[in-house]
Amino acid sequence: MQSGSQQGRYNKAVMAFMAVLFFFMVVGDIIIARHQRNFLFSRAESQAHRDLQLMAANFLEPILKYDYDWINRFVLRWGEDHPEVARLAVIGPDGRDLITFNRDREGTRAFLVEEKVQFQGKELLTLQMEFSSGEVDGLLRKLHWQLGVASFLLTAIAGIVLWLTLRRIAIAPLEKEIGLRLETEQKLASAHHQLEERVSARTSDLEAANLLLQKEVVERHAAEDQFARLHREYELILNSAGEGIYGLDTEGCITFVNSAGLQILGYDEAELVGKHIHDFHHHVRWDGEMYGRESCPVCAAYAEGRKHQGGQSYFGRKDGDVFPVDFVCTPLMEGEKVIGTVVVFEDITVRKQAEHDLLALTDTLERRVMERTARLDAANLELRETLGQLEQTQAQLVQSGKMAALGDLVAGVAHEINTPVGVGVTAASHLENKTREIVALYEEGRMKRGDLAGYFALCQDAASLIFSNLHRAAELIRSFKQVAVDQSGEGRRTFRVKAYLAEVCLSLRPVLKNTGHSLEISCPEELELNSYPGVFSQIVTNFITNSLAHAYDENAVGSLLVDVSLKGGNVLFRYSDDGKGMTEEQLNHAFDPFFTTNREKGGSGLGLHIVYNLVTQKLMGSITCESKPGKGTSFVLLFPAVIPGGGSHG
Repeated sequence: MQSGSQQGRYNKAVMAFMAVLFFFMVVGDIIIARHQRNFLFSRAESQAHRDLQLMAANFLEPILKYDYDWINRFVLRWGEDHPEVARLAVIGPDGRDLITFNRDREGTRAFLVEEKVQFQGKELLTLQMEFSSGEVDGLLRKLHWQLGVASFLLTAIAGIVLWLTLRRIAIAPLEKEIGLRLETEQKLASAHHQLEERVSARTSDLEAANLLLQKEVVERHAAEDQFARLHREYELILNSAGEGIYGLDTEGCITFVNSAGLQILGYDEAELVGKHIHDFHHHVRWDGEMYGRESCPVCAAYAEGRKHQGGQSYFGRKDGDVFPVDFVCTPLMEGEKVIGTVVVFEDITVRKQAEHDLLALTDTLERRVMERTARLDAANLELRETLGQLEQTQAQLVQSGKMAALGDLVAGVAHEINTPVGVGVTAASHLENKTREIVALYEEGRMKRGDLAGYFALCQDAASLIFSNLHRAAELIRSFKQVAVDQSGEGRRTFRVKAYLAEVCLSLRPVLKNTGHSLEISCPEELELNSYPGVFSQIVTNFITNSLAHAYDENAVGSLLVDVSLKGGNVLFRYSDDGKGMTEEQLNHAFDPFFTTNREKGGSGLGLHIVYNLVTQKLMGSITCESKPGKGTSFVLLFPAVIPGGGSHG
């Protein structure tokens, strides 16, 4: 009976120990799970930020080109390829959603990240991404389940080991002693007091041994947890490194290889670990010939016990390919004894190619700058010649008595041409200064990849700026030349009026497609003219672009009408819109050169003036304009069906 009660006390002690151990393991599991949860969410949010930054960089060029269709396709494809994305939106500067992608969250939480798309300090768009926590929650539930099962199993194993140990070293000897005492109780009655003292002493020793055993078990579990944590941290560090890393023992056999090293060399881990470094295509010379063991710099690290750092060396991949590397071999020391070697290497193929491209760029950079300077000089010469022609046009306009004063024309020409030319010259000068700086950096050996990338971006921006402004100047020059109405222009030919007008309107489709305006052409199918089709094209183009720029407010939708018919011996050409019209003062100056109501949006004031000259001088006709505020504008052209000096219309 005493044996049974003693065994019950030991069982309770073991159960209490298991409960306490399980409690502490559960607390540790909770701490680990919380840390892992914070880590996973932080990593997911960081990845979302990097994705948005990459997306913002890719969107910059399409935004500047107004290619929102490409952005829309990219957003939809990105959302479909990334199941963790709950919502992806492109928001304009006014706060409206331009493009959105949505996915059902299925009851999971979502986290919001944003990224601004800016160009030259101006905010173009805002990218927003909501990513679901479903995947992270799944990983955390799996981790909780694994930690719980592991804690329960470890607690059960510890309790069983403790119970068996106590039973073997405490309960079994005690039961044997009690049995002997009962058998000899009658014979050893006189020794009863001495036996009780012996049992009491033995019990104290067992309790002390039990406490010592419990302490040892706790310390062992703590040591095992510490070892597992350190092993996991070292493994994560190795696999997170961007450089290839592998280790060797003192015999030259590979002990470990990280993920980057396996990817660069093209081997599987089982093909390398445990093998001697010279059993495969290893450190080679530039022509692919392998180093011998005596001359190999890697083997010298553990053989000589000193660090080796390679210059331009070459490693070999599994497929026999040879690639340039930078590497460092460092011996592992334990006191004064070498116990192995760690080799860290990096594939520098991209760097070598960049250096080669940089040399080629430097060779041609000065030549390109000289060619660009020569082209600019030629353009400036052409502009000076054109200014001379414009001065002659001035005199013609003054003599005709139909246009404004000479001073207004000179001021308009100087302002319209000098502005884009000045911008182009400034951009070319800035590009020349930056070119000198990048050449100086290269010659001094201080040029970085970021410097070269910035210079390339500057070249693209400067070239685009120079081209757009010179193109603008050339367009103005062509418009100014039309003021003189070159009588020796496009030759006459026979053409069907309605079909030709349809082709002209088709060329204007890119201008009309985003406005919502409707364009109607009313003309007999059989009407043919032997005239100047280029004049008709320029007249219609100027009328339509003038209406789009001046007749309608933003987001307004209207109707445009072109009506052509024969009236006796003349051709009647009518163009009208239903826009906001003109005041009487604006109507009086409608055909004056450089008069415009929309100069802040790029209007030059020459469109209707060119139309006036084409009608009155080229077609030998007349043009009138009718307009009232809020009633639209109408232009009526009347010119002879038989132009003097040529064929007729039929």
